[in-house]
Amino acid sequence: MKRLAMALCVPLLAPGLSVAASTSHEAAPMMAPAQKPLTESDLQEERFAPQRQESAENILKRFRAAYGSNMPRVAVFWNRAFDDQVSDWSSNSRSVVSARGTLKGEIPDGKVSLQDANQAAAQAEYRSNRNRVSLGPAFELQSGLVSQLTEAGVTVVDRDAIMRITDNALETGDFSRLSPDQRRLEMRALGEHADMLMVFNRLTDRAFEIEVLDVRSGAIKAMLSSNGIPPEQQKAHQWKATDHGFQIIEQTVTLSEIGEELVLQTLASMSR
Repeated sequence: MKRLAMALCVPLLAPGLSVAASTSHEAAPMMAPAQKPLTESDLQEERFAPQRQESAENILKRFRAAYGSNMPRVAVFWNRAFDDQVSDWSSNSRSVVSARGTLKGEIPDGKVSLQDANQAAAQAEYRSNRNRVSLGPAFELQSGLVSQLTEAGVTVVDRDAIMRITDNALETGDFSRLSPDQRRLEMRALGEHADMLMVFNRLTDRAFEIEVLDVRSGAIKAMLSSNGIPPEQQKAHQWKATDHGFQIIEQTVTLSEIGEELVLQTLASMSR
């Protein structure tokens, strides 16, 4: 009987063992492929990569549709700060003089009492020598920027010109006025002859910052940082004689093309 019982138990256990043996295990997670370390060349290519995807034709079409017949007049500050200093004049101290007096007396009809208090403030102001503004960007860069703005329909006004025009309009003819406050004259000229102000800063050869402001409301119309590199196109080539014969040399992006590209990116931001 014992032998028969043991024989009956074996078939009952066998199916369970076969199921466990046939069960497949999940595949072990794969290790992520090793990342190639960034080199200085990779970082340089990223810095010099074009930043615009939209075509120039679409940007100009959208900008003209957005402004229609109300194309703005734009003044450009070339590497010139537009900050919160509202006057050329400044001071480091102020003196305040206070005086108080009392007068009492009698008159036939009764008594009279007079009291008075005065306070006067005197502030000595000075005008520092005009700081020499850092040199503006190269003429070729300015030329590309102005030509692209003009092509878009924008009227570009010169800061120095509108300041002198505004000052001349205030002259009565006897030329007896004191020297005007340049900061206030600048703001008045912008308000009379421009609709927007473009503040252009060239940080390095491949780093530019542009901010566009509404001169009446102070609203920020556009703000961008760019390397000014146009999208890759069919690059022009030229042959150059070398010690190993003539070789093809790729022509680099010109400053004029960088100026045009910066304007296109600015117009795209203004018309979104």
